[in-house]
Amino acid sequence: MLKIEIPYHDDGTHYYEGIRHLKWPVFLDSAFQSGREHSALARFDIITANPFTTIISNDGIISIEGKDAGSSNYKGNPLELLQLLMEKYKCSDVDLPFVGGALGYLSYNHGTQSKKINIIPSMHFGIYDWAIIVDHHEKKSVIVSPLFQEQTQQLIDEVQVSLTNNKKQKKEIFTVESSITESADLPSYAKQFNAVKDYLKQGDCYQVNISKKYEVKVKGDSWNFYKKFRKINQSPFMAYLSFDQFELLSGSPERFLKSTDGFVSTRPIKGTKARGSNQHEDSKALNLLKHSSKDKSENLMIVDLLRNDLGVNCLSGSVKVDELFTIESYPNVHHLVSSVSGVLKNESNIFKLFDKAFPGGSITGAPKKRAMEIIDELEEHARDFYCGSVAYFSFNDRLDSNISIRSIIRKNDALHFYSGGGLTIESNLDDEYAEIEDKVKNIKKTILFFKEK
Repeated sequence: MLKIEIPYHDDGTHYYEGIRHLKWPVFLDSAFQSGREHSALARFDIITANPFTTIISNDGIISIEGKDAGSSNYKGNPLELLQLLMEKYKCSDVDLPFVGGALGYLSYNHGTQSKKINIIPSMHFGIYDWAIIVDHHEKKSVIVSPLFQEQTQQLIDEVQVSLTNNKKQKKEIFTVESSITESADLPSYAKQFNAVKDYLKQGDCYQVNISKKYEVKVKGDSWNFYKKFRKINQSPFMAYLSFDQFELLSGSPERFLKSTDGFVSTRPIKGTKARGSNQHEDSKALNLLKHSSKDKSENLMIVDLLRNDLGVNCLSGSVKVDELFTIESYPNVHHLVSSVSGVLKNESNIFKLFDKAFPGGSITGAPKKRAMEIIDELEEHARDFYCGSVAYFSFNDRLDSNISIRSIIRKNDALHFYSGGGLTIESNLDDEYAEIEDKVKNIKKTILFFKEK
C-alpha cells in the first residue's frame, strides 16, 4: 500500500484543480469551509482521476473498457459486473474511507423499464487505483494507492508536481444565456398533486414523491459554476464528476448508504421547512418542523421502508433506528432526518446491499414499487441523475453514497436540474409547491449570480 502525506488545504478545490485535466476526474466534496461549524458528516474529501477501467450502462447495454477487459459489451446487472471486475483487487483494511476502487453514479432509472428519453446513460463508473484523501478533522491529506502499478506511480509523481505548482487558474468565463424554464407551473403541478391524492385515498400508497424539472441555457466552464455553488450550498455530500460528454454537479445533503467493516447505515431526509429571514422567524420555522405531525409521519413511513430494505441484506435482529426526527439545518432549509443501521450478513456484500435498496426510499415513497409506477405515470420527464446516487465501492470493502438531490446535469449548453417532495394524505398543495421551490433556491441563487455578472 502506497501512502504519501501531502500538504493539507482546507479548500478541497485546490486538489481537484491539480488533476482536472486527466480523464474522468471526480471530486467527492464535503463542502468543508474554514471558520464555519460543520457536522461529523463533513470530514473527508476524495479526489481522483484516470481510471484503469470504465463501465457505462446505457439502454440495457453495459460497455467495459480498460485493463483486463479490453473493450467489451454485456447485458445483465452492471453492479454484478462491477463486483466481478473488482474482486481481484481487494486489499486488507486501511483506516481510510476510500483507497481506490469503483467511483461514479447511478441514475434513478437504473434497473427500471421506463420508456422516457434520458439525457445521460444510467451508469458511469471508473475503477481508480489511487486517490487523494483530505481529512478535515485531522487536517491531513494523503495520496493512497493499493496496487503498486508502475504507471500509477508515474501518475502520482505528476500529480504531486501539479499540486506543488498549482496556482490560481485563469477562470474560463461561465455565463447564463436564458431564463429558467420549468416543466410544471402551479396549475400543472396541481393536476399531479390531485392525481396522487386520489391514489393515496384508494390505498395504492402511503406516500409518493413528485418532482419537476428546470432547464437553463449556459456557456463556459461548469467548474466555475460549481465553485460558487458549493459556497452557497454547504452540504456534506456534494460532488463534481466530469465525463467525456457531460458533467454532474451534486449539492446533496443526504447520505443514501454507508458500509464500514460490515456496519451499515442510512440517513433519510423527510420533512423540510424554509429558513426564516431573521433569527426569530428561523427559530419559528425550526420549531414548526420539529413538532409537525405531518412531517414526522412522512419521515416515519420512509424509516420503516428503509428498515425493510436493509433487512434484506442485514442480519436478523440487527436493523435498528439510531436517530428519529433529528433536525439538520442548511443555508436555505431545515430538514427532519433519521438514521437506520444494521449489520451486513456474511453471505451478502456491499454491491448486493446497494442493488437491493436502490433507489433510496426517501425519493420514491412507500410502498416503493407502486410509488415508482405512479411517478413514472405522472412525471413527464425522466429523472436521470436526479434521485440517483453518487457512490464509491472501495477496495477495502467500504461503501458510501448520496441521494443525488439538489443536483445538476450539465450537457452541451444547458443545465438540467430538478426538485420534488413527498406527498401524503395530509399534504397541502400550496405548501408542497413552495417546498419544491425552497429546495432549489441555492441552485437558482447561483444561476442568478452568473446571470447578473
